Parts: sequence; C-alpha cells; structure tokens
Amino acid sequence: MKSLLSRVESKKIDKAAAMLKVLAHPKRLAIVDLLGKEDKMTVTEIYKHLDLPQAIASQHLITLKDKGVLSSFKVGTKIYYSLAIPKLIDVIDCLEECCIDI
Repeated sequence: MKSLLSRVESKKIDKAAAMLKVLAHPKRLAIVDLLGKEDKMTVTEIYKHLDLPQAIASQHLITLKDKGVLSSFKVGTKIYYSLAIPKLIDVIDCLEECCIDI
C-alpha cells in the first residue's frame, strides 16, 4: 500500500495538517459539530447555543474561517457561518467514536 505522502500532494497534506491543528481546541470542535448539524448559523446563534461569550465565539469563528474550515456570508447586518468542507463533520464523528472507550 502506498503511503499518504506518495498518494497526496504535499500542499494538500500541509493544508489538512493546518486544518487539524486549528480543530485541536474543544470550543472549535464544538463549533464545527454544531455547524455540521445546521446548514448555516449567525454568530449570535452560535454563541448562545454553545453558551460562550460573544467575543470568544467570534475569535474562534475568525480563526476557523482563516484556516479554511468555515465560510461566511453577510445578509444585512448578520454574518452567517457554515462549514467550508461539509465532510469535516466526519472527523468529528470519528473522534466521537474513538473516544467512547477512553
């Protein structure tokens, strides 16, 4: 079987590693999990649902967006966030399954 490094371009591996690194925070994992269950949500909906201070939620959302995990669009005064790569929810599901016996 070929190794990952021989199957996938190094640029793609670097991007994947950066995405995994930014996901390595409990609040960010919770945001990705939440957005995996919803099509799109506003900043207000996200911070209220996760019981986070608005400033903390906004900081995490910006970080996730900057690393390509989330995308956003504005409607009037509201900014909506969604998963840039919907398959990322599979990572959350895998982590959940892996942690059952821990």
